[in-house]
Amino acid sequence: MKKSVLLNSEISYEIAKIGHTQTITIGDAGLPIPKNVKRIDLAVAKQIPSFLQVLDAVLAEMKVEKITLA
Repeated sequence: MKKSVLLNSEISYEIAKIGHTQTITIGDAGLPIPKNVKRIDLAVAKQIPSFLQVLDAVLAEMKVEKITLA
């Protein structure tokens, strides 16, 4: 069983195969997503999990070179 903070297998898989200059986006329910972009929906209820909870888990799993906030 995985022991790190991030337990979601789909997110772990995407992080494992991400390379330099590639990006990952964390957004809320209102973020428009093009049809050709992979989406992993984590929503359980309104604001659960929160953006910051997801961000903290992702940052525990991967090295981030740059962050863009919008």
